[in-house]
Amino acid sequence: MDEGTIARGTYVKIEGDGGRSYFSQIVDGPYHFDGEMGNHEAVYTARLSAMVAGGVQRAVLDRPKPKAPVYLLERDLVQRFLGAVGDMTVGRLTTQESVQIGLDSDTLTKHVGIFGTTGSGKSNTIQVMMEEASKAGFSVIVFDVEGEYVAMDQPTDKLQELLGRFGLRPIGADDLTVYVPQSSRSRRKDAIKFGISFEHIDQQVFSEVAGLNSMEYIYFLDLIDKVKAIAPTFREVTLKAVLQRLRGRLQAQADNPTLPGHVAEAHTTLYSKLTVVEGLEIVDTTAKPVNVNDVLTPKKISVVDLSDASDPVKNIIIADLLDKLFKCKLANPDTPRLFVALEEAHTFISAEKRDKMMATLILLLELARRGRKRGICLNIITQQPARLPAELLELCNTRIMHRMSSTTNIEVLRQSTGNVPESLWDTLPSLGRGEALIASPRYTTAVITQIRPVASRRLTG
Repeated sequence: MDEGTIARGTYVKIEGDGGRSYFSQIVDGPYHFDGEMGNHEAVYTARLSAMVAGGVQRAVLDRPKPKAPVYLLERDLVQRFLGAVGDMTVGRLTTQESVQIGLDSDTLTKHVGIFGTTGSGKSNTIQVMMEEASKAGFSVIVFDVEGEYVAMDQPTDKLQELLGRFGLRPIGADDLTVYVPQSSRSRRKDAIKFGISFEHIDQQVFSEVAGLNSMEYIYFLDLIDKVKAIAPTFREVTLKAVLQRLRGRLQAQADNPTLPGHVAEAHTTLYSKLTVVEGLEIVDTTAKPVNVNDVLTPKKISVVDLSDASDPVKNIIIADLLDKLFKCKLANPDTPRLFVALEEAHTFISAEKRDKMMATLILLLELARRGRKRGICLNIITQQPARLPAELLELCNTRIMHRMSSTTNIEVLRQSTGNVPESLWDTLPSLGRGEALIASPRYTTAVITQIRPVASRRLTG
């Protein structure tokens, strides 16, 4: 074999005695030196992954002899050996471009992590995964923090020749709906404005997102109970009604102080925090909430455009919609599988906020663990995996890792990702745009992949 054709990550077959052969991957090298005859030679390190004897793949129990013939492993054999086959086309091997890398959509419900720095190709990968999940019959929802996916019903006008090499053509999504908070704007002119119903929120998750401490939360629940006690059965309990009740308490305290100082202070800070939430103009607005039954439609892609929303608005919306979708799936297990893409997840729930947002973390963990049997696939997307709570990171069985230079982020992934040859971790800082190291339970080993281009349109800038 011409050593110039061998790149790290290439799969080769090494001939052995007695009709045996060894499937191997080049994991290091070349190391160049001058041979005995004055010719230029190179040495590579190959990791023996399997032995094949009589057409049957077996464990590696011995080694090939020195100077045994080495050949590139054929495309179909590489795909079968890697387990990189399925109903979803993700990309192709960077070292053997004829080898396409696929995923089985059944593995998605074991959840996916997509990691990488800005400009590494995460957005393309997210959209590819959404396209493939939709084709596989999933209903898809993405929390779009940059407004990139709002035109997915249009075909792409970029990289069309490269797309054709995957046997694909530019095509938009058949069924796309874009939602935008009532207080925000979207580049999508026909985006549907929506709000959140205070009466139907998860009170504990809402209180965490609103930043209430434990004492404020107790008085928050008490206020809700008091409003419910006097509200007619036909009238919803609103945030405005809770604030009115709270203002009454504060006014009474000002006129005739009877509450202990720390209790009065807790009511005052609670009023300030709830007033901030009211000012976001997302709770109890004239716009109706998102109908999650509409979201749970086979092959439908729902884009929640949060590009013009503040972080508090984003977090309230994400928590509320995830809660509603999870409860709907539990009550209606026959609805289609659900693909959820949560962009920049570390800004929603982070390791440093973990202890203050346990209800929110439990919501995500319950959605992932109990939802898996009901076809929920959670995609955790972040530039900073080191900032994710460990429990959340560990749920991501399939990991698509783009370029990263932070040793802290790489080390967190290294410690929690199995089946990755040690030498491949060294490639993460130098991966090109769109290249990714993919580790999946169905793969025999992690692979460096050039992710395919999207078939639908993505907005940039």
